[in-house]
Amino acid sequence: MDDFFQLHHVERNGEKGLKRSIFFAILVSLIIFCVEFFGGIQSGSVALLADAGHIVTDSIALFLSLTAVILASKKPNHRFSFGYFRIEILTALLNSVLIFGISFFILFEAIERLQNQKEILSFQMFLYSSAGIILNLLSAWVLFRFSDENINVKSAYIHVLSDLLATVGVLLGSLLIHFTGWTWVDAAISVLISLLILRSAWGIFRESLFVLLESAPASLDIPHVLEHIRKVNGIETVLDYHFWAVTRGVNACTLRVGIAPSEKQNSIIFQCTEILKSSFGIDFVTIQCEDSGLTERLKRLVVNDAHGSENRHRNHGHHHH
Repeated sequence: MDDFFQLHHVERNGEKGLKRSIFFAILVSLIIFCVEFFGGIQSGSVALLADAGHIVTDSIALFLSLTAVILASKKPNHRFSFGYFRIEILTALLNSVLIFGISFFILFEAIERLQNQKEILSFQMFLYSSAGIILNLLSAWVLFRFSDENINVKSAYIHVLSDLLATVGVLLGSLLIHFTGWTWVDAAISVLISLLILRSAWGIFRESLFVLLESAPASLDIPHVLEHIRKVNGIETVLDYHFWAVTRGVNACTLRVGIAPSEKQNSIIFQCTEILKSSFGIDFVTIQCEDSGLTERLKRLVVNDAHGSENRHRNHGHHHH
């Protein structure tokens, strides 16, 4: 049984390097948080405190990402035949909800500061935001190498980039406050930071939700894929298909094709699988070949409930194209 599921295990490149990179990014994020939190208190800047709050979500997201990567590397078994990749998606969804919460908190604090303005030490604000920019650049560079391979690393990378932009805004704000004395700029920057966080959170939430709803991966042009399948010798029609993502970068499909009774199934299955794996990067492929007689017999099958009684016809998934 172990050997069977070993054949279905997807090893993604650079997994060890991925774990090391995430762990290093967690340490950098915690350092940035300490720097900006202390700097926000010392300078009186709510924008720096907001950026430190953003860093908290970065640290939590990275920690959850590391946990997800470790769990997702566990091999499949008879209960979890696809392995544990979906943990990554659930973690990313949790991250996005967490970011929504922190952004609304920052927005509330910024509005409060606009109504009750306080003195801000612009030089300290400039100093600590400069340190935050340098550390964010380091963290972004570490995560960039794996941002296309893992949805949680992508979400963490987006967090770091958005935080980098926010910190640049804090730095520019400190200069503006120094030369003009406009302390309201600090609260205004905080509002912009919260909107920036909301935008990144929505993208992560949307992608995670689409994977959980088992929609077709955005990277696949389904009509184009089916066009290639229909060109395989011996295939008369595509009876049914399902394409979905197990997690980001790990796709699966099931395909039912109609063939003439005399056609050799092994050759057709091999050609279809080769197209789907080699040309379109689909990891899990299942091909079912049917002649017209088998298709008609399958249509007449019924689905029994747990007690063995018939409750509906086996029409699910038998869409004709």
